[in-house]
Amino acid sequence: MRAYDFWTEAGTATSGPYPIASLELQPDGEHRGNELQVMFRSGMPIEQQLAVADRVLAGVQRWRDNLAEVADRQRTAADELAEARAEIARLKAEREDGDDE
Repeated sequence: MRAYDFWTEAGTATSGPYPIASLELQPDGEHRGNELQVMFRSGMPIEQQLAVADRVLAGVQRWRDNLAEVADRQRTAADELAEARAEIARLKAEREDGDDE
């Protein structure tokens, strides 16, 4: 199965308790047929279910960490640009003050 959808700010991820232990992703937060629900086969040992959940968690954590790294870099670049602009403005003001003398 391969499915594509765009995640929105309203997107949700919910889970059901054991013994069903389902995981449901709704990219738009609505029941519009675009959700993904994942469950385990009946009789799968709990240790195997836990191993699968750990792999899914690790993948989601890598996805999140990559996004956080990019966001940090963009914030840093924006902050550095703002500081550079402030320094340029300060230097221009100093130069203009010096021209008056």
